[in-house]
Amino acid sequence: MSEEEEEFKKTYDRQYSDKELLGRFWIYLKKYKLQLIAIIVGIVATAVVTILPPSMVQNGFDILANRTNPFPQSVEIIPSTVYLWKFQINVWKAVLPYALGYVALNLFLWLAMVLLNILVTIVSQKIIKRIQMDTYESLQEHDLNYFDTQSTGQIMSRITNDSQELSEMINVVSQFISNAFVMVAVLIWMFVINWRLTFITLGMAPFVFLVAILFRRITRMTTGKWRAAIGEVNASFQESVSGIAVSKAFGREEKSREEFKVINQATFFHAKKRAFAVMGIWPLMDGISTVGVFGITLYGSWLIFGDLASSSIILLFLLLLNRFLYPLMRVASQFSVIQSGFAAMERVFSIVDAEKEITNPDNPIMRELQGQIGFENVHHQYVQGELVLKDINLNIQSGESIAVVGHTGAGKTTIASLLMRFYDISQGSIKIDKVDIREYDLHSLRSQIGLVSQDVFLFSGTVLDNIRYGKPDASLSDVQKVIDVVAAQEFIDALPDGLETELGERGKGLSAGQRQMVSFARTLLTDPKILILDEATAAVDAYTEWKIQEALDKLLADRTSIVIAHRLTTIKNSDRIIVLDQGEIAEEGNHDTLMEKKGLYSELYDTYFKHQSAEWISEISEVFTD
Repeated sequence: MSEEEEEFKKTYDRQYSDKELLGRFWIYLKKYKLQLIAIIVGIVATAVVTILPPSMVQNGFDILANRTNPFPQSVEIIPSTVYLWKFQINVWKAVLPYALGYVALNLFLWLAMVLLNILVTIVSQKIIKRIQMDTYESLQEHDLNYFDTQSTGQIMSRITNDSQELSEMINVVSQFISNAFVMVAVLIWMFVINWRLTFITLGMAPFVFLVAILFRRITRMTTGKWRAAIGEVNASFQESVSGIAVSKAFGREEKSREEFKVINQATFFHAKKRAFAVMGIWPLMDGISTVGVFGITLYGSWLIFGDLASSSIILLFLLLLNRFLYPLMRVASQFSVIQSGFAAMERVFSIVDAEKEITNPDNPIMRELQGQIGFENVHHQYVQGELVLKDINLNIQSGESIAVVGHTGAGKTTIASLLMRFYDISQGSIKIDKVDIREYDLHSLRSQIGLVSQDVFLFSGTVLDNIRYGKPDASLSDVQKVIDVVAAQEFIDALPDGLETELGERGKGLSAGQRQMVSFARTLLTDPKILILDEATAAVDAYTEWKIQEALDKLLADRTSIVIAHRLTTIKNSDRIIVLDQGEIAEEGNHDTLMEKKGLYSELYDTYFKHQSAEWISEISEVFTD
């Protein structure tokens, strides 16, 4: 096995049986019963009409084959050329209805198939729209733990590529049913014409379906691996584009190119195997049909020479044979395409059916929060056996401001994530107003808790759209108030179109500090009862932070706030400071009390905060002055 294949070899474990997938598919299909009935009627009608054009050819051939001598002995006075001319006119008059009938029937078939394909396409696109909508809604409902374990590229691949594959499968299924009806109609007519030749024809069917069955499993497996490989390519592209600046800064372009080469080669390997599985079936089918047609032609010739069948009957049978073999091979080969669709369906439904750990209770509580928070014996782990929070007990009164400090990895952000119920705690309980947060309605809970984090995400749209993101109906006067609070007016006035300035993906067009201020305004506009600031001022300069802090001192007075901070001013202004160490509360108190203890907070102060104090700045200034 090659290095690339070994690196990206995917174990394709089926999650659903074909029966389960068909059942899921039927849930979507049955919503379009009238269109489905119209499609079935169209398929049956075209199948019946398909057997008629060969009969037109046979009847015309009979007229030509059974024409009488154009020069009868009793007619000598009429010039031969005139008589031949009249005879040919009579023959063509007799053949013309069948010729016109042949053309008319084929035109009807062409028009019917066009209309049928249009109807199938409309229904398939409606089904895909519903499936994509269900997938999107499911993604919105998934908790963060799901996204921690799934790459963005894989998810996007399932929503886009796999949905397209599923759309193609729906069209193929309609063709599969149509071809099956055609086969049955033609087969019945072939039995009526000559049962011996028909049995010879049927002798080919087992070989055709044997090949189809052999390729069926191969196609299902190779398509699953190929789709997974495409997801890896999409993930690599997404990561490369998002981190292009970092890649260039570290001179990693060549290394990144080599890493993508491995991923791309693995995708090529799986695509090649899938192409063989999907397309390799056709040469085998053609070989089987060629042998069959050759045998039927020989046997038909023997019947003609033995006066056991007329040449027109054999011609009709051969024409019908063509109309039987083509759908037979199509049906057999379409098994492979349908299996590809099943593999795509499986990957899409795996998103919809992924277990959701964070769900609403049966009778959710919806009420205005007062802001009293309690952590009772809280333990949490993201990975089994690796606790990030250990026996956290903490009571926060309504309106109290709490600062949480600690080394990186101490569990500060986890406290914010658990309070927002992005994750459910592993043990213990978190209560707001003495009610377990798992009993609240999720939307009601989160809408009353504001979170401003260091990692800001802005959406494509205007600055105004982003500020109104959590409250789309907010008035311009309310928007202006929060802009003033976060000191964003100066930079907004400098934008080309002010609040109506269009932003790119993730807020491109704004600096990191400006994006942070928009994020601040977005959260404050919702007027949350509880405000969580997770390193919220890390990306703004000291002057802007001072202006924001000045406004926040008034804003936070009447609401509960949890501030995860690295700025001394934010910490010292808090009512209480919580010091975390390796997931446990090591110290608790105000700034002066904790400094007197000469413990972990004092160490953190000397390491991170001391240089921000006015006393330290004054001492340094004196040193340089001296």
